[in-house]
Amino acid sequence: MKFRHLVVTAALAMGIAQSASALNIVLTNDDSWHTDNIQILFDKLEAAGHDVVMSAPCAEQSGKSGSMGAIAKPMPVDRSLISEDKACVGETDTSIAYEDFSEGTPVSAALYGIDVLAQEKWGQNPDLVISGPNTGNNLGAMTIHSGTLGATNVSIARGVPAIAVSAATSDADNAVLVADVVVDIVAELVKKQKEGEPVLPLFTGLNVNTPEDMVNHKGYKFTRVGWYAQYEMAFTDDLSSNDAIMGYVAQGLMAAGYAPDFETAMAMARGMYAGQAGLSVNIPENPLDTNEDSEGHAWEEGYITISTIEANVQASLLKTVIAQKKLKALVKGKKDKKKKRKHDEDDD
Repeated sequence: MKFRHLVVTAALAMGIAQSASALNIVLTNDDSWHTDNIQILFDKLEAAGHDVVMSAPCAEQSGKSGSMGAIAKPMPVDRSLISEDKACVGETDTSIAYEDFSEGTPVSAALYGIDVLAQEKWGQNPDLVISGPNTGNNLGAMTIHSGTLGATNVSIARGVPAIAVSAATSDADNAVLVADVVVDIVAELVKKQKEGEPVLPLFTGLNVNTPEDMVNHKGYKFTRVGWYAQYEMAFTDDLSSNDAIMGYVAQGLMAAGYAPDFETAMAMARGMYAGQAGLSVNIPENPLDTNEDSEGHAWEEGYITISTIEANVQASLLKTVIAQKKLKALVKGKKDKKKKRKHDEDDD
């Protein structure tokens, strides 16, 4: 009887510990709710004992950054899987006229999770928002274009700790390894969480990137976002001249079965885009940011990078001081005018 009592007591203690460490999590992304990355992470987080709701775009929304969509415009919400704690936002019918089409941007998806799903399920804001894992890494200067970061930043701005997660690929095997990384990071945050405090300080989040080779990665490394990325955005008057873009298109043609090999696909891609202007990317040959602690460099070395973010565009103290010194005369002049006006009023 004594042994049975000890077993029951231990089991109850374990249950209490598990519930105390469980978080209420909103899971979102910019790739839609259909990806292996988000579905596998959802299952892994639940298996770890967390209470999770998914609120993602219904359709692909990569590169939307902080786009909100139209304010005060009706936006459809698909709640067909709400019994599984999953919903998606935005139109999927591309035949709808542009002026009537309501995009479910990553920002709107994250906000639906915070303002609707979380309130329905928990009656309060979530403990954490996780955006991703994205298909493709978001590093350095490229983060400003990212819908994954857009959802993360709007959550942080609302006072909810948030983590952006980006992976090199979206295949199911890799998605399992990336999900394990996220679960481990959340577990560490919970382990260090003090009673009554959030898992991260107010207005704070993380940008996490996993390398291409997740089987042989070099471990975790604390980094700064920095500026270096594998690519930089550009505009070209002839898309067919850009090897990186044409390679991306060629891969799509092969995946769709339109070309038997890469060489044929590249030729098709160049023919399709010859003379067409549009957004493109460049591969920087001499990057301006050479700091080895920048996440782009650490990622290339095979690390899982963890950068701390604040979701605002405030410059560092040093840069702020330099800029203010350059503009000091403007501010000083305005203050002098105020003093003169007050002096004149006093004389009157």
